[in-house]
Amino acid sequence: MSADNFYWYSTVLIFIPWVLLIFMPSWRFTERIAFGAGFVLLVAAAYFTISYLLGGRDEGSLLSLDGLTHLFRSKEMLLTGWLNYLSFSLFAGAFQVHDGRENEIPHLWVVPCLVLTFVAGPSGLLLYLGLRWLKTRKWEGR
Repeated sequence: MSADNFYWYSTVLIFIPWVLLIFMPSWRFTERIAFGAGFVLLVAAAYFTISYLLGGRDEGSLLSLDGLTHLFRSKEMLLTGWLNYLSFSLFAGAFQVHDGRENEIPHLWVVPCLVLTFVAGPSGLLLYLGLRWLKTRKWEGR
């Protein structure tokens, strides 16, 4: 599958686990679907990274911002970055739902954190961790 096609499918299909996390957090398959989708995205990111590296291109670098800019001119590497963002934000969202249930945080309080995690990744996780601390007065899990 081309990078363009995989981008389109992953960007559209990512809404399924997020809708489940927000609207059906207690359904027994929600966390499995979210973690499974995140895992598939990570495997796809690895695939596109390997295909880029095996393509014999020696462009870009992670050691400078200019090198990173040049690296992400490749569709495969840009897609890899996008898939990493989608997967890690999804893992963070699944964690929030699971941890919120474990710590008896009302799901309606978690929903804004999930939405922010979906659109801005670390900011939503930080908001959730702050909410969790306010509710439980501790950083560690149960």
